[in-house]
Amino acid sequence: MKRFLRAVSILIVATAMSAYAADFLPLAPGNHWSYQDAVTGQSFAIQVLATQYYLNGHVYHVVKGYTPNPLLVRVNQYGNIVFWDQDRETDVMLISFEFARGAWFEAAARECPEMGQTQEDRVAHDGPVGAWEALEIKYRSFACADAGDLSEQFAENVGMVQRVVNTIAGPRKFNLTYAKLGTQTISAGSAGSFTVTALPGKETGTWTATLRIEQPAASDLKLNFPSGQEYDLSLRDSEGAILWTWSAGKLFAQELHSVPAHGWSASITVPHPPALPEGPRKFTLEAWMTTVAGEPRFAAATAVEVPAATGGLFALKD
Repeated sequence: MKRFLRAVSILIVATAMSAYAADFLPLAPGNHWSYQDAVTGQSFAIQVLATQYYLNGHVYHVVKGYTPNPLLVRVNQYGNIVFWDQDRETDVMLISFEFARGAWFEAAARECPEMGQTQEDRVAHDGPVGAWEALEIKYRSFACADAGDLSEQFAENVGMVQRVVNTIAGPRKFNLTYAKLGTQTISAGSAGSFTVTALPGKETGTWTATLRIEQPAASDLKLNFPSGQEYDLSLRDSEGAILWTWSAGKLFAQELHSVPAHGWSASITVPHPPALPEGPRKFTLEAWMTTVAGEPRFAAATAVEVPAATGGLFALKD
């Protein structure tokens, strides 16, 4: 059996901050995100305008659409989003990405007075434009019965991928449908696939596994890796136990690198487990790309079989 997972473009922001650091809301001028509720068709957009301001020793970006009114925002030293409150002449928290067990932060400047709580565990987000292990923030409000935010999900180097809002008709879920991040875009039309196939190998007692990523011809998706390793494979028996892992005992250079996704493929020799006279043995061959944390998940699996032993010590008697 094969699983096909979508792949989407990821922005690598060329700023003083490391491109591989957690950047849950890239604030480059011109960045744009669009969201839509699949049930009602309602939509909204967030945009980082071209104008920037230098205040109190910091550069602020004009962000429109995240809150009812445009704000001057920046990323503080803790990786959180703050905005400049002109009346108080100080920074005020807008989004906190820091987990603090049991703690709530004041989520200012929203439609309703709200408190936010950043969750410790990541959640699996599988939306119109891709799949991520997303950071989730839950919100609560004691002032608005039928309005306000309920939750938001963020992916590193992408931004907000989902917002759930409260309405008089019940919760509405707005998922990311399009994003322009620098020179790259994320959209529902950028779907691709990752597959693994296994055929008898050139050497006796092996399979040749082929990993392949299929992307639209115009895709400029790049995959980012934290080391020289780009993929891994494991072989499981019928009870789920791992019998073999490709990377076991291998050493990889610990350096960040990127490769184009379009046309990427690799072939790996996978050894058979021992054959038994009782009959064929079935296994599951799993494969995945070892991209940096927070980027789209690439994984697939296929069934393989070792024939029964028919000769030598394993010869069957009539």
